[in-house]
Amino acid sequence: MKKAFKHALPFTIPVVLGYMLLGVTYGIMISQMGFDRWLAPFISLTVYAGSMQFVLLPLLQTDISVLAIVFLTVSVNIRMIFYGLPLLSEYKNSRSKFLFILTLSDETFALDTTIKAPADVDRSDFYLSIGIINYIVWAIASYIGAVIGDAISFNTYGLDFVLTALFLVLTVEQYQATTNHKPLMMGFAIAIIALLIFGPNNFMIPALLLIVMSLLITKEKMEVTND
Repeated sequence: MKKAFKHALPFTIPVVLGYMLLGVTYGIMISQMGFDRWLAPFISLTVYAGSMQFVLLPLLQTDISVLAIVFLTVSVNIRMIFYGLPLLSEYKNSRSKFLFILTLSDETFALDTTIKAPADVDRSDFYLSIGIINYIVWAIASYIGAVIGDAISFNTYGLDFVLTALFLVLTVEQYQATTNHKPLMMGFAIAIIALLIFGPNNFMIPALLLIVMSLLITKEKMEVTND
């Protein structure tokens, strides 16, 4: 496993840099909203749901029920079901299925589906290492941000765009890593159509379902050999 971590670390640098800035921002927000600093790493380690963690903070200051928060979290992160499908073989062979599932995020999924594991490293260990590294960095960065937030006053407006920028970088990397761009074009087209039909607040789940169905139907036509 140590060897897998060593080989995985360089590939995680783009995500780690984004997580460091975004995690610190999250920690500062927790501190400036009046929460104890320990809550930052606690939520990051237990929830670890990216954008949902930012949504969760104002909800914690309301009278919303725990059940409603759980339902909202599941709705926002239901895309993870689709993320898990291409990684089933690595999941089945992983030495820790719990950690493999827990540490899966949008950015980790993007790396797992873009990078090929080195020949001399176990595939499942390699992808598990990527998830663990990103997971730990996010939790540490959020705690650092909470500590900083206790000491200084900091305007965090606009810094959450780092997450969007990181997605764009990973999309470009995936585009360059494959010669078959038809699934990407199909995904963009379906997402835009779903956005126009269902609106910005409700398009995510229908878009994901339509994309998966379309890819399954056109699987044979979409498959090409990447040199």
